[in-house]
Amino acid sequence: MKVLIIGGVSAGTKVAAKLKRENFAYDVTILTKSKDISYAGCGLPYYVSGVIEDSSQLIVNTPESFSKLTGVSVLTEMEVTKVNPEEKTVDALNLKTQESLKFEYDKLVIASGAEAIKPPIDGVNLKNVFLMRTPDDAYSLRQAVDSGETKRAIVVGGGYVGLEIAENLSSQGIKTVVIDMAKHILPGFDDDFAEYVENHLADQGIMTFTETKLEAILGEEKLQLKPVLTL
Repeated sequence: MKVLIIGGVSAGTKVAAKLKRENFAYDVTILTKSKDISYAGCGLPYYVSGVIEDSSQLIVNTPESFSKLTGVSVLTEMEVTKVNPEEKTVDALNLKTQESLKFEYDKLVIASGAEAIKPPIDGVNLKNVFLMRTPDDAYSLRQAVDSGETKRAIVVGGGYVGLEIAENLSSQGIKTVVIDMAKHILPGFDDDFAEYVENHLADQGIMTFTETKLEAILGEEKLQLKPVLTL
């Protein structure tokens, strides 16, 4: 049986490994748009500050090591553009060569995962606006921090990743502010706990502005403050 999996990271690689354990004769292939198939997302904020020094420490498995370990074929930088269920094929674009390809399957697994929310507002594509979802996002922000030119930052989103980014930026001497639309940061926790964390952050020099909606990012080619979108 030929199984095609769209997407890597947690879901895609786990499905692939499980299928090969069930029956090693299965022909299993992962197609992923990213260069990486397995990385430690929780470590990204700590790479930004240098707590995690080497980017290789973020990578759990390389495509080569995962393929050797499991017998799964892994094709990276491969963007699936169309699924043809009647033909049982998918169309894909090789992002390295721009070649259009077609892959056949008996069973198809879609494990393409989520993306960082990029709000439809003015200025979201300006230079110095960063997302935080993938290793490439962390590499870009780490480069900006290491340049020494970043003095202030606004973190949009007061969830786990947003607060971890705020902590790590602040630890590098960057004056950091967190804004969130909700009544409190850390949605899902009770108000008393969230207020305690907000006060603790203030004691550490990180101000939080809740019930505050990001409406636009101002600038020409770039802006001076560096928002990190973690929504």
